[in-house]
Amino acid sequence: MPNTKKEHEPDEKNPFIKQTIIEDKKGRNRSLISAACLAIVFGMVAGPSMALTSYIINKNMAGKKSKTTIEIPTEESSIETAEETESSEHVEDIVASAIESIDLSEKNLEHMYEALSRVAENKDSTIVKINAITTDTDWFNNTLQNESSYSGIIIAKSGDSFVVLTPNISIEGGIIVEFFDGSVKEATVLGTDQLTNLMILSVDISSMDEKVKSIEPIVLGNSYQLKKGAFILAIGSPVGVSRSMDIGNITAIEKNASFFDGYGRVIYCDKHLDSIGTFLIDTSGDLVAVVSNLDDNSSISMAYGISDLKMLIENMTNGVGSSYLGVRALDIDKAKAPENIPNGVYVSEVRADSPAYNIGIQSGDIISKIGDEEVNSIIGFKNIMEKLKPNQVINIKVNRSGKDGFTELDFETTIGARS
Repeated sequence: MPNTKKEHEPDEKNPFIKQTIIEDKKGRNRSLISAACLAIVFGMVAGPSMALTSYIINKNMAGKKSKTTIEIPTEESSIETAEETESSEHVEDIVASAIESIDLSEKNLEHMYEALSRVAENKDSTIVKINAITTDTDWFNNTLQNESSYSGIIIAKSGDSFVVLTPNISIEGGIIVEFFDGSVKEATVLGTDQLTNLMILSVDISSMDEKVKSIEPIVLGNSYQLKKGAFILAIGSPVGVSRSMDIGNITAIEKNASFFDGYGRVIYCDKHLDSIGTFLIDTSGDLVAVVSNLDDNSSISMAYGISDLKMLIENMTNGVGSSYLGVRALDIDKAKAPENIPNGVYVSEVRADSPAYNIGIQSGDIISKIGDEEVNSIIGFKNIMEKLKPNQVINIKVNRSGKDGFTELDFETTIGARS
């Protein structure tokens, strides 16, 4: 499970950093089943067949666009159930049985990967190269100028500006966005988030060439529909080079991962995504996951479902601050917990220097109430946190275990901002 104790340093993760010393001046038909069979031969069991069917799924619009704001529709999330797991396994058995009689050929495999490559290539124009300049000082007090490159992705259009999702990089010397045709434009920062290490940029394209203006932003897909074994395409900088791509499959999905101030899905794939600015798309070409450090000390081979990030992205884009408490919470298993344990969510970790840490909330506490709302689950906890606003003064009720049982404590805190 991811852990968040240390900020991700983009320059250290990106192999393409140029550094120079300067003067001290200051991102169910046959072909379908046959494709699935080929994939299984290469270690991808039933997921490819389900993934390829997504070519015919109608895409949801990423949001209503206006000149100053965007709105991103979100999907309902739920805790994984036994029924969901059993249903998935049943489908895999059906597909595995069906493909046994299908003949395989190298041509089929070649055509399948050509089709997948075209999906990634069709989204190449949505990828932008981010060039950032930062300064540092070496041991000899020389001022160093670092030119770093990453990838970002165009997720929306607002008026005459593109909205770009990118890693949260330093802006000491400004940020230059380079489009697929080589044209460049300076970007402004709309919002940043310290927990996900993500940033939203705005790029004014009113004076740009028509082929840049005609770029269609990528659609934000539904990561709750992802299945283990499905094909996944990595675009952006999966191999450390902007506008590179890779093809793999989903090897695991952690559906109820606990994050600070919420929970969500962690997507694992069979590729080692060793560069920031990497984005995962499904076979329909929709953005479904982002490679980032949603929790510190996590493997960079993890990606985080876009559905869990949509509210945050919308807030950053529209200049609305997201609330920050700094608590990692877990549901209480009443079947294993002591009989007298209070209702609420269990605090497994408190982030250093967070609002929760500063008022004295500790690991092991049980949060039972935030403001006037009862907290009974991590779903409820996440929903409450999304409704809170930075600088809002709120009362938090917790129960703390001691030798004489649980003691109820009241804390008052000012909600922080995730920026």
